[in-house]
Amino acid sequence: MIKIIKVIFLTLLFIFGITFAVENTEPVVLRYYFDLESVPIPVFLLVMFSILFGVLLTGLGFLADVWSLKKALRDRERQIRSLREEGAPHADARQPMRAETVSHQ
Repeated sequence: MIKIIKVIFLTLLFIFGITFAVENTEPVVLRYYFDLESVPIPVFLLVMFSILFGVLLTGLGFLADVWSLKKALRDRERQIRSLREEGAPHADARQPMRAETVSHQ
């Protein structure tokens, strides 16, 4: 069911993109500081590149988060391993003592 909804959503998004591109073909000149101007580009390309740039920046932000979380996880796993190795010699001390038979004379 989720796949069908996803396909319908992506199809509608694609149709919206195509109709937006067809309706917005007028060229636009971007003006920068110091009287710099861009070459004329269609409005739909400007919007599409802006969206693409935003998606790429967001993806880079998520990748940075994933890398930092993986590093933190590795550090914690290393710390846990170190603590377990440090506590291993003391594992025998934690075993319950067996009651030995004591003979009373």
